[in-house]
Amino acid sequence: MKDNPPALEKFKQRLSWQDLDKNLIEKHLAICVEEDLGLYLRESSACQLDVTTKYCEISNPGTAYLTARESMILCGINLVPHIFKVFETKGISFHSNYIDGDTLSGNDIIGAMTGPLNEILFVERVVLNFLQRLSGIATSTLKFKATINEFGVGLLDTRKTTPGLRLLEKYASACGGSFNHRIGLFDRILIKDNHLAAVQATQGKELTNFLHSVAVKSPNHFLIEVEIDEIEQLEPAIAAGVDAVLLDNFSPDSISKAILQNENRVVIEASGGITETTISDYAKAKPHFISTGAPVHSSRWVDIGLDWN
Repeated sequence: MKDNPPALEKFKQRLSWQDLDKNLIEKHLAICVEEDLGLYLRESSACQLDVTTKYCEISNPGTAYLTARESMILCGINLVPHIFKVFETKGISFHSNYIDGDTLSGNDIIGAMTGPLNEILFVERVVLNFLQRLSGIATSTLKFKATINEFGVGLLDTRKTTPGLRLLEKYASACGGSFNHRIGLFDRILIKDNHLAAVQATQGKELTNFLHSVAVKSPNHFLIEVEIDEIEQLEPAIAAGVDAVLLDNFSPDSISKAILQNENRVVIEASGGITETTISDYAKAKPHFISTGAPVHSSRWVDIGLDWN
């Protein structure tokens, strides 16, 4: 049996903050501005369009502290300056002793926003929304990862993300310890059951020939993975020269059989409705990776508060 499949290390990729497209992120933040300001355009200061703060006549300087109310994996701290930029805040500074991926305990001070209180009030909810959401994903991801660590199985995320927030949510997943699966439709070839059904190449030589034709036509830098839903498809897929096979909705016992049959020739990924409750059962079967969207779509927002000095 081979020590490792040739493509194994190529699956062990994690997004860093430097990898993210900041222009794309700021386009999304511009939508957040419109959400809070409706049809109006910001003219000169936050209090003009934050009608509550305006009529409360709040403009004195001060400091607001972002405080963890529970244990968590922090994510989103790098986003705060971009929120200030897109919301065009004036005179706010932000300081934190933590970085994304750090473990926090309850009552830890995440960071401090100092400046005109009307400006802080203008952005506080958006800052909290992103920190709570992204830290929730990172925290949930770590729980999944910790459950399967002892089995030597890697965790992969999916494209089941909030529309428009994929980069940030996959980044949060990476902060929690997951590896990142393909980012979109552009960076990896993943031939799914619907592709195979569309060309009527689901079994035997037809399956092998079709997958081989894809491999021949695609540039060498693309990983090629195929999704199968029955073990009879495994050998024809391996024979075609793909890099990886995704076992879709296989039982843990069926995964074990596929692992033995594969003999480390290709990367094996298990997927399909895997939750925090069931993931250890799948990990015991020892696929190279388990992919699940649950740490993203089923995570809860962590509790982060805003306290004034």
